[in-house]
Amino acid sequence: MKQHRLYTSKRQAAGALVALAACGVLLILSACAGNTVIQEVEDINTDSTDPMKFSCQLQQGAQGQRANAATLLTSDFIVDTYKAYATPKQQCVMQRFHVRYSSSGNAWNGDVQHFWEYNQVDGQELKYWDYSHFPYRFHAVAPYTNDAARVSFDDRQLQIQAPYYAQTCTNGLIATHRADGSITTENPEPYIVAQVHRGTDGRDTDLLAIDSQHTNLNNATTTRHREVWMPFHHLNSKIRFAVYALSPWVTANLLYIKNLRIKVTTDDFVTAATGYSAACSGTGSNADPFRGWRDWSSHSGFTGITTSPAASLPTLFSFDGGRDVAGNDLRDCQTQRTAFFLQCPDGIMQLPQTGVRLTISFEVYDENDQLYKAFSDVPIEYELDGTHHPLHTWQSGYIYTYYFILGSVDDKLGITFTCTLTPWEDITGSLSTDLEQ
Repeated sequence: MKQHRLYTSKRQAAGALVALAACGVLLILSACAGNTVIQEVEDINTDSTDPMKFSCQLQQGAQGQRANAATLLTSDFIVDTYKAYATPKQQCVMQRFHVRYSSSGNAWNGDVQHFWEYNQVDGQELKYWDYSHFPYRFHAVAPYTNDAARVSFDDRQLQIQAPYYAQTCTNGLIATHRADGSITTENPEPYIVAQVHRGTDGRDTDLLAIDSQHTNLNNATTTRHREVWMPFHHLNSKIRFAVYALSPWVTANLLYIKNLRIKVTTDDFVTAATGYSAACSGTGSNADPFRGWRDWSSHSGFTGITTSPAASLPTLFSFDGGRDVAGNDLRDCQTQRTAFFLQCPDGIMQLPQTGVRLTISFEVYDENDQLYKAFSDVPIEYELDGTHHPLHTWQSGYIYTYYFILGSVDDKLGITFTCTLTPWEDITGSLSTDLEQ
């Protein structure tokens, strides 16, 4: 039997069907020796002339933020696209497609345009919406790699065989550590992920958003030919530390910090993993895909592939301090807004995990360089809604900001703790209350 080329886009298909009709040729999708399908064919909706397009952002947020280059994913990524997802007609229409980032314009006047394109990249063809085969599902990993052994995914599972490490910080210098404590120069977070579900109503849902209130990417039903907005999420979490003095009388004269150490006291604290694994399938509805289809866990994906507890409990953060260190003057740090971030405002990466115990030790010196108050191995704990929390949970994609608050307790210098939980690129909001020591 003569085999004919199978076309996957509307424009290609239209020309092919006209030619075949003129010749009186009938396409038969069966094998000669039997009546079995020889190739899965992408259904053609002749009413569709709207190509699929992509736009990207590194963090969940308002669509208007796409214009801000600081939040854009200025990277290539790999994507799988399924139409009629989780139905008997499910079909993969983009398998490991390479989506390429490019920009044009004048950066000096702010007129820079950002693009993500896949047509004619690595010989790929432009894909068109098939409106009769919703819902659609998009799985993506950035940055792009053609190494299927390192990054593999389908409609049911994602696996990333790549190293992930925890970091430490000493006087503003960040180091990445393997589980045995040795330092590595490998990227501590090699990949980030996205997963978007487009329902029959044309709405896009971010299935990886931790807060279900921010999963709807469109905020309203939109025309179906619009681009697919793909918010990429970090697989790691971050932590950072800051200090400020609560009571004005405490800081009438110079007070500064020395010899600050933040240690982990959890026996099973995870510092490294050989990869990330998560399920991509689910059972949900188009009306509320987040509730039933939220597939990639917020902080347990690393349990799917071997994780490595620390060989010895690490000191996560060290700050030697001194009166001459810029910012180390508590007279200028009397509110959370003016807190001193101990030379590491961007934070250090950690593997997401639960049940973490931390302690802090540091000394406060006065204007005469005399020891004013010392704190030794104080547990970093907090109370929330009347419940005591000695353990900490770090979720992926979030930065945890621990504030150490110096204040008056019975005419003595005391310390309380507050922790805020926010996306990496949106450092606002608060989570907890404080505990006096």
